[in-house]
Amino acid sequence: MGEFSIFHWLVVLAIVLIFFGGRRIPEVMKGLGEGIRSFKEGVSGASQSPTQTPPTQVAAPSGLTAKSGSGQVALNWSASLGASTYNVKRSGTSGGPFARIASTSATSYTDEGLPGGTTFYYVVSSTNSSGESGNSVEISATTA
Repeated sequence: MGEFSIFHWLVVLAIVLIFFGGRRIPEVMKGLGEGIRSFKEGVSGASQSPTQTPPTQVAAPSGLTAKSGSGQVALNWSASLGASTYNVKRSGTSGGPFARIASTSATSYTDEGLPGGTTFYYVVSSTNSSGESGNSVEISATTA
C-alpha cells in the first residue's frame, strides 16, 4: 500500500513532462543538484569556520576641494582608510545624477577639456574588495 507501482511512476513522469517539458528536465535536475551541493557546503562550512569576519566597508572620502582653471577643474581629497580606488563623478546639476568620469588610486584628479564658464558638480566615492562607499560631500566649480 505504501509503494508506488509502475503506473504511478508513469503518471508522475507525465505530470513532470507537462509542467517542465522534455528539454527543461536536465536544467531542473542540474539546479536541484547544485542546490543540494550548496546546502551540503553550507552545513559543513558553518561547522568548520563559525568566526569569519566580513570585509570592512570603506568610508566615503572627505575634504573634497576643487580649483577651477581654463577648461579644467583640479580635484583633491583626503584618503579613506582601506580604499583601493576612488570613483570621480560629475554632474551638470546640483544633487545629480552623477556620472562616473574616472577611477583612480590617487587622491587627486584633473577633469580636462571642459567648456569655459560652466559650473560642474563633483562627488567622489571610495572602493575596496567589500564594495563602494557612499558619495562624498558635493562641491561645485565653474571653469574659466
